[in-house]
Amino acid sequence: LEELPKEFQGEVILPFDLERYPFVQALCAALDEPAGTDFSKLHDSQIGMDILACFKRRCEEADIDALGPRGNPWNARYLGTAQKAPEANTRYMEVYHDFLRTFVLDNLGTGRVAFQARPTFRCHLPGCGAPGRPHRDEDYKHARVEVNYWIPCTTVFGSNSLYAETVRGAGDFRAFELDPGRLVRFYGNQVWHYTTPNETDCTRVSVDFRVIREQEWSPSAFAEFKLGAYFAVISREGVVPHGSQELRCLQDKYNGLPPSKKMKTSKKKAWEAD
Repeated sequence: LEELPKEFQGEVILPFDLERYPFVQALCAALDEPAGTDFSKLHDSQIGMDILACFKRRCEEADIDALGPRGNPWNARYLGTAQKAPEANTRYMEVYHDFLRTFVLDNLGTGRVAFQARPTFRCHLPGCGAPGRPHRDEDYKHARVEVNYWIPCTTVFGSNSLYAETVRGAGDFRAFELDPGRLVRFYGNQVWHYTTPNETDCTRVSVDFRVIREQEWSPSAFAEFKLGAYFAVISREGVVPHGSQELRCLQDKYNGLPPSKKMKTSKKKAWEAD
């Protein structure tokens, strides 16, 4: 099995310039929220209060212990942004691509990465249970050479955050505690991580994504999550265009292994897991 170099396996907290990489502002527009919205108080909005009341009723009527991303209206907005708000979506993706090109490539000491084509959005409301389960990303057939970046758009602490161990098997679980402008790079493929019910008075909003350095590309690295689908490619010159000859050549080289029979289920669970 391919291995990620040890220098990238450890958990690292990294500062970044919020003015240079305005994830929060771009995400406000993508979610159709007014500029300057305090994401940590989404649960106090009318929509948030309605969701909490509905979830409470459902818990009383059925065996339900977590809202899940499909029941969260901000997840629905995020997933529909490309169709419903194309200009806001374009700006959000520009911020993401610029961050990959000018921050991530340097951070990982490489000239190209395969990157998650669209970051995963998380909105962990108070009083709505804990979505997902404790897991390592390898449980969902992700490649061992992936690196995770986890970017909070609110202050995160305690039960509103993500819990992880520092290295595989350490069992030293604790919550990431960060303010916007700092992120965590961690080896989510090999360390247990999970959420708990949010018992704070703050909604947690964050985005996260996985990348694979060019040095670790191989057919097995893309056996389940393919180039040109889950993964796109970026260099210092920018994103390799979908359908381009360059991308087709990379697909021919690395997309040769068929996915496992359970891939459809794994992808669904991987999207839901925090």
